[in-house]
Amino acid sequence: MRTDAAAFGEDAEELSKAERWIGDELDRTCAAFDGDELVGTSRNHSFELTVPGGASIPAAGVSAVAVLPTHRRRGILRAMMAALLENSAGRSEPVSMLTASEGGIYTRFGFGVSTMALDVKLDVRDVEFARPRPGGRLRMVDRAELEKHAPSLFDRVRRARPGAVSRSEVWWADLHAPHKSGTRFDVLYEVEDGRVDGFVTYAIKDQWDPEPAHVLNVRDLVAASPVAEHALWRYLCEIDLVRTIKAAQVAVDTPLPWLLASPRAALFQPAADYVWTRVLDVPSALGARTYASAGRLVLAVHDRMRPGGAADGVFAIEGGPDGASVAASTDAPDLTCDVSTLSTVWLGGVRWSTQAAAGWVEEQTPGALTTADAMFASTPMPFPFTWF
Repeated sequence: MRTDAAAFGEDAEELSKAERWIGDELDRTCAAFDGDELVGTSRNHSFELTVPGGASIPAAGVSAVAVLPTHRRRGILRAMMAALLENSAGRSEPVSMLTASEGGIYTRFGFGVSTMALDVKLDVRDVEFARPRPGGRLRMVDRAELEKHAPSLFDRVRRARPGAVSRSEVWWADLHAPHKSGTRFDVLYEVEDGRVDGFVTYAIKDQWDPEPAHVLNVRDLVAASPVAEHALWRYLCEIDLVRTIKAAQVAVDTPLPWLLASPRAALFQPAADYVWTRVLDVPSALGARTYASAGRLVLAVHDRMRPGGAADGVFAIEGGPDGASVAASTDAPDLTCDVSTLSTVWLGGVRWSTQAAAGWVEEQTPGALTTADAMFASTPMPFPFTWF
């Protein structure tokens, strides 16, 4: 923990508030040493990842990757990443994933940007909702009450959202609380029959200018229906004394701007990368999902980080809305790419043709890009919900 904090320029005491999370699954940690000095850190966490069609597959969450400034440019990062990927493959996890502090590091290890997110800012003085207030009930609860309902609700929501990442009991205990952003509040949304269909966790930082101009930071908003999402956003925008609402890492396909009489009332920062994934086993990962339209594609995938592995070779995909089969093939490829490109497009958040326009995909069979775009499309767009 101290080494990781030093490498990131952070306060180790602040990090220690997530002690259980840091100490979980210690057998999945990987460190670098110079003599007795610990100079590099990295680890895997065990998650599940939802793929299009609703199946969940095991996935490793790479985290705490850091090398002390005194030991840069010695191959430590590459050695740790190779060990972590081998650890995942050894556990039959077809996918590894991470959130990147710097965008230029992880493509070389086969990772690609699979999900994007928006940062949202609202001045509540400009907000007017276009539709009538939804029914249902809102309840402010303490953290213990929230955690009676939130995990099961989240599990219901994440199984219907491609790209969603599971949350363990330790995750809820250590990572869910807002940090340095004000006083925490938790609110449940219940439909008429009493079922919990949404929740929001947020923090308020008081500010006077000289009138009240409090800032509300949304930490976590999960809704099982469009009505629940409307109710929760409307609630946030109507809290007394709050002038500004900030929400980081909001889904790209959020309905929020279209809930408002003027979509311009919500200021959206340009979409940024959120979770990067790395396919380790093409048949297992791509065979677990369904496809928006029926079709057949043969992909030639190059994995320079792990040549000869389960993500290196030629693979035939036959899939549709009811499922898919994926296997090694001797057929001529329709499309050729490296594993980082495949890892970018496989959940449907980025189109094959977009990657081809940037020079990352070669179309060997005319029309194959159109077929791939149609097959791999995802509605809703992939979104992880979970930070790690």
